[in-house]
Amino acid sequence: MRCFYGALVLSVGLMAGDALALWGKATTKTESSNADMKLGEYKGLKHAIGCKDFENQAGWSGSWDLGKNLSIMLESALYDSGRFVVVEREKLTDVIAEQDLAASGRAAKSKVAQTGKIRSARYIGSGAVTGVEESQSGGGGGVSFGGFRVGGSKSEAQINLIVKLIDTTTGEIVAKESIVGKAGNTGLSVGMSKFGIDTDLGGFKKTPIGQAAQDCINQAAIFIAKKMEEFPFEGSVIKVSKSGQVIINRGSEFGMEVGQELVMTEEGETLMDPDSGAILGQEEGAVIGKIKVAKVDEKMSYADVLDGEKQPASGTVVKGE
Repeated sequence: MRCFYGALVLSVGLMAGDALALWGKATTKTESSNADMKLGEYKGLKHAIGCKDFENQAGWSGSWDLGKNLSIMLESALYDSGRFVVVEREKLTDVIAEQDLAASGRAAKSKVAQTGKIRSARYIGSGAVTGVEESQSGGGGGVSFGGFRVGGSKSEAQINLIVKLIDTTTGEIVAKESIVGKAGNTGLSVGMSKFGIDTDLGGFKKTPIGQAAQDCINQAAIFIAKKMEEFPFEGSVIKVSKSGQVIINRGSEFGMEVGQELVMTEEGETLMDPDSGAILGQEEGAVIGKIKVAKVDEKMSYADVLDGEKQPASGTVVKGE
């Protein structure tokens, strides 16, 4: 028994990193996350993105809220990639909710900076669960030894997922991908209940369904990260300072650095379908000038005008070249 207990303590020690991550005592390094997802180091500008619950079109029911957990896991994966400014939402039921949030004044409107207001997400990551298969569900059962719980399991699971990337300014699905996540485990689940803290590593992420979900989310994060490299970085002019510098609403949190050059464009006309009234997109505005970042704060930057318009209006679009 003494040998068994010692081995058990060692096993728990090896998994301490996972436990601490669950308590918020450890963070996943961006470098490690990008290496795990084979994305490579990223030094580019960041897009603002939010996540909403996935639809459960598979009709699966169990101990876990699959759609919500997938959303939380995707939010975490995108944040850990270091490629996004992730806008948290307690509840984001659909794209309309995001648009209404901006219109109501509770979020910074797309072309107006409002200090202290919630930042709108230009893009929303979400999707739908279209299929779930499992041969045996995981759980937190087992035998307790001196504050430790041990249980063995053998299960397999598969989740079919459609991940979508939605532009909140138009409601358009700009990218989507079908994903299959799989998990099969034969192993030991250990949960520690000392000090009144339950780290239950037999929880969702340790169940076969949770592992299949994580496999899906890893693939989804890779897809979104690579797809977003195709989309231009955008920000807006806040104002022109008395010294003539253009102040924009993108700072170090978006990856802005001194020396970066951006183009200023007019805001293009919104294009609507004359038959349905649906927003189809936005006409690209004419380039009116070029600026170079001279000073960077967390939430905004100061830029010198290199060419063109010296007094751009508030709301003028700035884009990465």
